[in-house]
Amino acid sequence: MVGDNGVIAGLERAARRFALWAWINVGIAVAGGFLTLASYNTASLSGSYVALKGAIVLGPVFAVINVVRYLRTRSKINSIKTAARGTRPAAQNVPTRAAAGPAPQASGQVFNPPPGWPRMPEGWRPTLDWKPDLSWPAPPKGWSLLVGSELLMSPLDLSDDLDFGPPAQVTKKRLNEAADHAADAIAWQICRVAGESTENPLMTLSKLDDHVQTATEKAQDRIFTKLLAETNAWVQESQANIHEWEAALQHARMILERRDAFAARSRQRIKAVISAAVAPPRQDPPPAPRPAPEFIRTVPLSQETRAKVKPDQTLKRRDRILGWVALGILAVSGIVVFGVQAGFTPSSSAASPSMEDGFDPAVVKNLERQGDWAQSGSFYMKWVPDDQYSCTSGAACTEIWLWTPLYGGCKSAEAMVDLLQDGKAIGTARSTVNNLTRDSPKRVHIQAASGLKPDQVQINHVSCSN
Repeated sequence: MVGDNGVIAGLERAARRFALWAWINVGIAVAGGFLTLASYNTASLSGSYVALKGAIVLGPVFAVINVVRYLRTRSKINSIKTAARGTRPAAQNVPTRAAAGPAPQASGQVFNPPPGWPRMPEGWRPTLDWKPDLSWPAPPKGWSLLVGSELLMSPLDLSDDLDFGPPAQVTKKRLNEAADHAADAIAWQICRVAGESTENPLMTLSKLDDHVQTATEKAQDRIFTKLLAETNAWVQESQANIHEWEAALQHARMILERRDAFAARSRQRIKAVISAAVAPPRQDPPPAPRPAPEFIRTVPLSQETRAKVKPDQTLKRRDRILGWVALGILAVSGIVVFGVQAGFTPSSSAASPSMEDGFDPAVVKNLERQGDWAQSGSFYMKWVPDDQYSCTSGAACTEIWLWTPLYGGCKSAEAMVDLLQDGKAIGTARSTVNNLTRDSPKRVHIQAASGLKPDQVQINHVSCSN
């Protein structure tokens, strides 16, 4: 199919050229409409304004012409490709996957049973035709049956005393794993409560923020109280040997550091495993199709075969979608132009997105990518640097940005922050803000106690009353 390859390459270039010109003409039409709108808005009542009628009228016309050319070219390309597939021997038409094979899923993902479901054998994954037993309880809202292996909850039994063995054998890795498994136990209880109330576990997490803090403190005591007591006894016993004593002190410092970092690590782990449990499963891209054998690619198509070819239905649907998108953009530009000629401008409220109650994972990912927003339940907070505000004479203060983008908002919210200076806590301060919505953050001024001047703050707690 040497000659056909050259024809397809030429048609592909032509299709790209038609698509490019279609978008260029759409851009000309939209730009002409908005420039006309801007001229109309800035003109006085008795004055005149510039109407770019050539761009407004001819832009859509040429865009539609190029869209039609693009669709016709793609139809020709599809016909040739379909004919090429029709010349392959029957022995090569082998299905790529059995009907009852495993469902598409990303590598490294494992089965994530919700609370109340039995644990499956290690390595088991649901197939396309698999369905859960009707006697099993309903999973929490938004639950995903596949998660990354590193985010699968492995709850630690905190009902018994934990024995790590001799303190000298306790490693940082082992303490980190214990902290993660303890956080998994708290996250699992949150998911169980969410399952009983058939709601999203992330929403349950935001409602039980105080309970999570209490559970975290109890888990910290369960892990470190006995271990620190044994470590202290080891330090006292080794005072006779200076080298052993220094090693015991260094090990004790490591354990204390792990204890101090336990709360932050646990909160991060709880949030991560619950977010993974309700996120849609990742899917690896399908493998690229293998090229046809050389003798198939070099055999020319007969005229009779070309006449019987039908366009590939999948590609036809994609081309129709592209055409409707272009026509939709043209319709929007036409509405804008009609608004100019009729003497009105679209209001900002009409362009604002509708607010739907519920959790939007994209919002969380966007805020987490910024790195400077801290979360407390459904609230996010960001500190305003001290060079961007002023305080009352003789007093100290701080300011924060407060936002609740996940839900509808609240009439009154009280924000409490910890004041830090050189990384150490020097006190707390609080303030109240009214009419907090999820449209945009609000800047909150917090008056601190006299003499407390922080160089950084971190969120402590935010409560809402509606």
